[in-house]
Amino acid sequence: TAVERLRTYGGAVFQLDAHLNRWQQTIDAIGIEGLPRRTAIEVLIGELIGRNQAFHDAVGDFGITWFATPGSGGSQPPTFGMHLNSIDHDAVRRRRSRGQVLVVTDVAQPPENTWPRAIKVRSRLHYYLADQIARRQYAEALGVLLDQDGSVTETSVASLAIVESAAVISPPPDREWGGITPQVVQRLAAESSIEWSHEVISPERLSTADEVLLMGTDGGVWFANRVGKTKVGGGQPGGVFKQLLRRFDDFSGCEG
Repeated sequence: TAVERLRTYGGAVFQLDAHLNRWQQTIDAIGIEGLPRRTAIEVLIGELIGRNQAFHDAVGDFGITWFATPGSGGSQPPTFGMHLNSIDHDAVRRRRSRGQVLVVTDVAQPPENTWPRAIKVRSRLHYYLADQIARRQYAEALGVLLDQDGSVTETSVASLAIVESAAVISPPPDREWGGITPQVVQRLAAESSIEWSHEVISPERLSTADEVLLMGTDGGVWFANRVGKTKVGGGQPGGVFKQLLRRFDDFSGCEG
């Protein structure tokens, strides 16, 4: 299943063009043909939101998911669907203010020759297993997945980056799933003259970082307060995180 997930901020769909670009990359890589074109998807999103105004009024900002499969039993035409989903805004606020516990697991990302990591597909077994391992140790923890060489990659809901001496380091782009939110955060960092580079990150380096940033669709930008038993930055939000959070909220229209 090819899938794309995004959300609204202040009632406006966030970074739709970027998500549509990634969607096209995904369906091209998988080879699903006969799907609605880009402009048709935009129209369908507007219709979906309009039909669910009562839902919007009840939950505030919400998530949007669309997906496609090659069709029932491999027959044509392909199956295409869309739905809205609520966002746990209380959890988002907690993660921003108190932080997120991470646990480095032994679950590995599928290698690049299984499927390209830059595309978004609905096989999440590896993420599920990593989170199960993490939550046996700490409630609400996220499991960090490893690459084939033992370096860290990402979590089930967020890309990650570390901060060392006020500079941000994230894994090389070909080791992640190409999240839209981290791309936005990296641009905002550049505008704020915050240095950002891409390097392989070991579990030890993750644990000893000055700060650990997390970036994902539902939560925007938040921070890790602990990696396993080790507190990060004394368990408190760091200066780089605070600066990027302010910039992100201004850019997205998030009320914080």
